[in-house]
Amino acid sequence: MREIIDSLFSSSPHHELYLGVIEAAQGVVREFSGDAWKRKMLGDQALYDDVVRAVRGAGLMGLGVDEKYGGMGGGLLGQVLVTDILAQHGLASLATIVTGFSREPLLNHGTDAQIENYAVPSISGEKSFCILATEPDAGSNTFNISTRAVQQGDRWILNGQKAYISQADAADYGFLIARTDLEAKGALSVFVLDMKSPGIEMQQMNINIHGGERQYLVFFDNVELPADALVGEEGMGGKYMFAGLNAERLMVSALAVGTADLALRETVAYVNERKLFGDRPTGSYQAVQHPLAQYKADTEAARLLMYFGTRLYDDGKDAGLYANMAKLQSSTAAANMCDAAIQSHGGGGMDEDTGMLSLWRSARALRIAPLNNEMILNYIAQHGIGLPRSY
Repeated sequence: MREIIDSLFSSSPHHELYLGVIEAAQGVVREFSGDAWKRKMLGDQALYDDVVRAVRGAGLMGLGVDEKYGGMGGGLLGQVLVTDILAQHGLASLATIVTGFSREPLLNHGTDAQIENYAVPSISGEKSFCILATEPDAGSNTFNISTRAVQQGDRWILNGQKAYISQADAADYGFLIARTDLEAKGALSVFVLDMKSPGIEMQQMNINIHGGERQYLVFFDNVELPADALVGEEGMGGKYMFAGLNAERLMVSALAVGTADLALRETVAYVNERKLFGDRPTGSYQAVQHPLAQYKADTEAARLLMYFGTRLYDDGKDAGLYANMAKLQSSTAAANMCDAAIQSHGGGGMDEDTGMLSLWRSARALRIAPLNNEMILNYIAQHGIGLPRSY
């Protein structure tokens, strides 16, 4: 990782900070045994909680929060770097990843008071976030959401439903996207929602893609939000949302490339030892080598896209194209790598105890979430090569 930071960010004023981040993240990794990831991916909640505490204890949740608020600064890159390193060892967690990108619109568009009240407590882990965007009937079309917030006096009244919400049960706050002007199509607004507010109900979904982390249906029945829950200007939520989703896609890309690295490392160790015909290990067969080599190249290409896109994001430039391309390439590479890992393990790849199925589930889900790759391709076609909108 140091090579990437030295090559791409040597002129950054945060160069030394990033090197320190690498050391801190690697320090977290050293707190756990080399096979801890298998227990975590199989749902060991105590281990999962220990990992989250270690990340918070190392101060890494302060990355991306301005120093004037008690954070470490360093923009989004520090968070991407931590996720990449932890994912390489199976220790990345949605609790920290989702909090990291969910608070981005708040940090960029919120008032000082909102940042102090909601974002600052997330530095120590005292508070955490989830993102409340997806709805059952809207799918990938966020502008088709029906959840609405109506202003009544000094309050907003929230009604509606969200789906596939990670960390909904554990989060203290939700970064909520809702319709506030029912007469204007696309007039969305964003809010910070206290997840313990009366009128919120949750239902766990039967999905297991990332260890013990679960997804939820979340229902809002006349939930009251204070006036200062609105982030930025009313009706500007679409703009804020898409800027924040670039951060989401870059963080997800880090999870994907790190997962691909882990699957490759475990597989290489296995095929270098496994012998079936004579003294030659199965890793010497080209049928085993070529897929792993191809997906290694794909992973590193995706990683470079990711770090370049993150640099654009932190420089305040339009990172949309590179964030989307990074998400597309990284999720595809990770899913392919994990599939090749299962194939290389043979029947053992189907044994939950090897961890390969757990890695595959995690990687495969990233081709669908947080946005499916078909919509990513639509974006690249329209904004990257100038083709007409296709949907």
